[in-house]
Amino acid sequence: MSRPRALVAASLGVALLAGAISGWPIGRWRAWERGLEDQLLVLRGRRPPPGQVVLVPIDDATLQQGDWYQSQPQERPPDWAVGTGTLPWPRAAYGLLASRLIEAGARVVAINVVFAGPSSLGPADDRALAVELRRHPGRVALAAEMLEPEDARTGSSGLTLIRPEAVLTALGGPDRLGLGNTLPAEPGEPPRHPEAYGRGLLPANGVAPFPSLSATALRLAGRGSRQHDPAMALNVYGPEGAFPRIPAWEVLDPDRWRGHPLRARVHGSVVLVGPVVSQGEAGNPTPFGRLSGLEVLATATANSLQGDGLAPWPTSAPWRALLAMLPLLLVAAVALRGAGLGWRLGWVAAGLLVLALAGWLTLLQAHRWLPLLGPAGGLVLLGLLYGGEAYQREESERRRLRRTFERYVAPSVVAEILADPTAAEGMLRGRVRPVTVLFSDLIGFTQLTQKRGKEGQTELHVRQLNRYLGAMVAVITDHGGTIDKFIGDAVMAVFGSPLGRGEREEALAALHCARAMRRALEELNTAWRAEGVEPLNSGIGLASGPAMVGQIGSPQRLEFTVIGDTVNLASRLEGQTRPLQVPVVFDAATAELVRGEFPVSPLGLVTVKGMGEIPVFTLGTGPSGSP
Repeated sequence: MSRPRALVAASLGVALLAGAISGWPIGRWRAWERGLEDQLLVLRGRRPPPGQVVLVPIDDATLQQGDWYQSQPQERPPDWAVGTGTLPWPRAAYGLLASRLIEAGARVVAINVVFAGPSSLGPADDRALAVELRRHPGRVALAAEMLEPEDARTGSSGLTLIRPEAVLTALGGPDRLGLGNTLPAEPGEPPRHPEAYGRGLLPANGVAPFPSLSATALRLAGRGSRQHDPAMALNVYGPEGAFPRIPAWEVLDPDRWRGHPLRARVHGSVVLVGPVVSQGEAGNPTPFGRLSGLEVLATATANSLQGDGLAPWPTSAPWRALLAMLPLLLVAAVALRGAGLGWRLGWVAAGLLVLALAGWLTLLQAHRWLPLLGPAGGLVLLGLLYGGEAYQREESERRRLRRTFERYVAPSVVAEILADPTAAEGMLRGRVRPVTVLFSDLIGFTQLTQKRGKEGQTELHVRQLNRYLGAMVAVITDHGGTIDKFIGDAVMAVFGSPLGRGEREEALAALHCARAMRRALEELNTAWRAEGVEPLNSGIGLASGPAMVGQIGSPQRLEFTVIGDTVNLASRLEGQTRPLQVPVVFDAATAELVRGEFPVSPLGLVTVKGMGEIPVFTLGTGPSGSP
């Protein structure tokens, strides 16, 4: 499979994975999703609760106040304070509390306490509560509880409904009861609305549905829920204490209640009453910490009033999976239109930003959870995928460039070239550079080839030629030259390509190389004479000037080479070594570049095919001179 197709397939695979894990989360993934949702809620911060929900908690201050009154031996405690220093409270105190609140204008009072069985203080205590309940028919909701000796999720066996039987008639019947049960917190799941227990879990296990206390309170207040409560998670308003609170003792104390600054808040409100003593680890976990049962009841009631409970969107797993895949498919479709890593990572970053904004705005405005963790993780994977592919592509290109240049230049030069792959690619495409071109050719080698061919000395001939070429290549490489090509017994080398050290430095290196090549040939000839092998002689021509450098040839066979007048001139000057009877010939440009470093001798004007008469020079044996 080609690399582009493999990248498309990998991108599609990442999108499918993100969709699957978003629609059908498994293992710890849901817990991680829940952690992200919690962090977004914390980032959103507290939000104002509706003013129609007021709490009257039986808190530590209330218990301390009741205990203080009872601890005064010289004074008889007021009637309202009797028995209020400890829990459970007298039921008469709850009746008095409900009456005070209703008289202050509360639309309904919900008491989050289960009055199971007769009062421990005797029938008079139940009668006192019943009296207050009859005074305000349809204005008080009481709690019931479903006891679960066995897990309700495994079946209905063992479920027992605990109702306030002693005052049920005075209350007005079971339709004024509401369950105080909530679904226990599951790992990776948000706190659920209480209706999820009575109208969700119970019917699912074959038990008749039963409303929650918050639902009964709203019904008695003439207010319906604006959402499908059983499917909702609680959208908490903040930590414990987010709702307006009036400690119960301040309502029971007539002197304090008469002028209480928060009394007006009770008018027209749903008032929730219940104990909120220190919860410790027994509270209900939320992103803002543990909440008391009364605070959870208030949150559920407020969510129903405002219709702002939390729920995933879409609710269907297949649609949720498709929505999770959408940003990845869009990003991949656009990103893969370009080959640059910056382009692709830019679109991945844009996708993450749009995803975060969409999730944030949907949470704030619609109170819905979009699938975020799966798509975000998928986009990060796409970024890693594109980065890895770009790295592999760059390494492949680097290897291709290395293989290309290692055929022509020393490894140290290759490393320098590959330090900038973009510039290296530019070298291959072609550009004009100032160079010094060196041509070396063996004199009389054609005749020697014919002679040895007739004498059957072909192997000797080839062996001698390869030894000579090997020595010349070593000398050229040592002087920083690039072997351009071999033309039979001729060697073409370039100084200043693909990298240059400066025009003068390259010309000097080329002339040093020419002298070293002559010395190397003399050493070879000495060895060959000792072996009884006929020695060789060479001519070297050099020219300096601009040349076009790049890969030239057909797609099936490309060579990195140089072309232009400078190359042609060097080749023709090598041919002038024979009539001029000197081993090295170079042009005026080269002579000018090496002025002061080499002794040069003018050879006069020579006619060069296609270029007319030009001055030529050779290496002198005396002090340096001018052309």
